[in-house]
Amino acid sequence: MSSIRLAILRPLALPVLLAAQAVGAQSAQDSVAARRKATGAQARFEMVRRSNLPLSYTGSGGQCDAHIGRFCQWNNDEDTIEAKQPRVIKRAREALVASLDSQAKKSPRDGWITGQRVRYLIEARNDTAALRVARECQAAEWWCAALEGLALHENRNGPAADSAFAHALRTMPASERCKWTDMTPLLDPTLRSRFKKVGCGKNEKVAERLWWLADPFWSLAGNDRRTEHYARHTMAKIEEPARNAFNLSWSSDLREMIVRYGWSRYWTRGPGTYAEPQNGPVSGHEASPNYHFVPVSLSADTLPSVKFDLDLNSSAERYSPVMARRVFEIEPQVALFRRGDSTRVVVAYDVSVRKELDSMELAGALALAQDENTPVALSTDSAGRKGALSAIVESKPHVMSLEVFDSVNRRGAAWKRSVLKMRPRRPEEIALSDALLFEATDSAVGDLETAMKYALGSNTVRRGKVGIYWETYGLAQSDSTQPVSLTLTRVQVGALRRLGESIGLASRMSPLKIQWNLVNGNTIAYRAVVLDLSLIPAGKYELTIQTSSAVSTRVVELR
Repeated sequence: MSSIRLAILRPLALPVLLAAQAVGAQSAQDSVAARRKATGAQARFEMVRRSNLPLSYTGSGGQCDAHIGRFCQWNNDEDTIEAKQPRVIKRAREALVASLDSQAKKSPRDGWITGQRVRYLIEARNDTAALRVARECQAAEWWCAALEGLALHENRNGPAADSAFAHALRTMPASERCKWTDMTPLLDPTLRSRFKKVGCGKNEKVAERLWWLADPFWSLAGNDRRTEHYARHTMAKIEEPARNAFNLSWSSDLREMIVRYGWSRYWTRGPGTYAEPQNGPVSGHEASPNYHFVPVSLSADTLPSVKFDLDLNSSAERYSPVMARRVFEIEPQVALFRRGDSTRVVVAYDVSVRKELDSMELAGALALAQDENTPVALSTDSAGRKGALSAIVESKPHVMSLEVFDSVNRRGAAWKRSVLKMRPRRPEEIALSDALLFEATDSAVGDLETAMKYALGSNTVRRGKVGIYWETYGLAQSDSTQPVSLTLTRVQVGALRRLGESIGLASRMSPLKIQWNLVNGNTIAYRAVVLDLSLIPAGKYELTIQTSSAVSTRVVELR
């Protein structure tokens, strides 16, 4: 029976095998045809786009903030109004997306087609559809994860984008991962000269710190700047084997432009020549306004050294945050108060003078962290344009991040990030807190909570009455009264006044100084005074509070 069965099955095996091979061959032919049609449709669209770009007469004026290969990059914070795209370009893009959708059905595993679909849906501001396409991806695992991360980032879902990109990095080829994790192109010349290569197995600790510091908003989950970096690499990978609006062949300069400054969100064309009026130079416009969130300097070993310059035009990178369209760097008032072995950090801010933030529903957040490996201490407030935030942390150096942003529409934010140097008080040490400036009020100010209620939002003081609150620590361990002085000394004098003082035409300005004796009793002594500065000339002054063994200073500006 078995021999007969084999005899019957053998003639059937060949047709089945041939049929499977035929189906496979047909499927491969369909995939090749789908790719050919998709690349043709994409090339035709870019030709239509280039022929119909809106005219723009803006430019660098001959000055490049960065010169990268064939490109001149300049950062223009005023370039915030997108040029109106002609209807012919919009219709052509809609037709392209429809064509790509059709070809994707014939070749669902084609990663190039899926990438172009995500790209042009994002360009059309249809981020929801872009995310749907990315999640339907059937190409290589790492590529699908990267496309999903890109779409999630554009949908303002930072934590999910973080997770998607982490999965992409784990599963992508090692050579590709090395490119994506290389931070070197984002570093300004000083840091690049100091650290050489950062990322891809080199200076990984430095890379971790840089990503931590470059994250614009610690009060929000995820790392907005890092996901933008990976989103840019994803977009560069999408654009690499495709036609572009510049009508230029792909090269490393295009990739570097995208990684450092982002991909173009729209394009314009400058005026051409008399002979070729349609052949003017093409400009790509990245998301703007944009800012330089990567530190311009930092210490890699210890925290108390980091500097930012958000508006540095010649910066190696720029970024327009997903969570805030405009970002303004402010100078809040910061004061430190000891609480046992801990420190209470008080940060007072006032953004009411920022007219650009008037129509926004603002919320404040104070974030403090020792380094990239420790949890963030977070204090939030819905006070809006003016308020004081505080958090108690260990008495060690911390990085402070003040973030006051539009919590509803994410149109703007006020921002400050700096290092706070703190240390524990030694046993039997008499110490002073920082001085906290507050509005003069009829209410008695006898504790920190009340002083915070009226705290000034900066170190700038209007000439008139101003309150000063501070604390003295360790007095109960001393047997005698402590002499205390409060001095206001000018630290900036104009050149003409200095000349007048030197030749006797102007009197030397004597500092304002008051003294008294502080009777010891409690471990913490609270003190508040109100000074009338209405007769003090405008300028910068050093406010000094001093006991026999401790001193506290703050620079204030009188206006």
